[in-house]
Amino acid sequence: MRHREDNMQIACVSWFMHQYSNYSFLLHHSPNGGARSESEGARFKEMGVRKGFPDLILLIPNRHHPYLCLELKTEKGRQSESQRYYQQLVTEAGGLYVVIRSKEEFISTVKAYLADRDDELKISVQQPIKSNIHATKRNNRVP
Repeated sequence: MRHREDNMQIACVSWFMHQYSNYSFLLHHSPNGGARSESEGARFKEMGVRKGFPDLILLIPNRHHPYLCLELKTEKGRQSESQRYYQQLVTEAGGLYVVIRSKEEFISTVKAYLADRDDELKISVQQPIKSNIHATKRNNRVP
């Protein structure tokens, strides 16, 4: 089941990168899942990784919310207790939290969210930052 969510997330992020390349660094995934050793898990927890954190966070404000959190689930997938808790926290903090069940739902949610911005909130990312991605991938480092 997890691979289906992973594949959906890859498809969603790929679409976003093509449609909104100027915002590419503002859509983030925190790799807080997967198998880890006990010591690695403890270290990640100390570094701030939290169980239940949304799959994606879009760090762009619109007129109503400072950011958008997206939790991707398959058609029958259910949120864990820690994910529901994060949804509550995000909502109380003023963010928008949406459970996404398909690439199409991701597209419509992101488009609607970004369409609800004030003109003054438009963000411009300089092109040279984007060109550094290829060099850092070779070194296994994130810019």
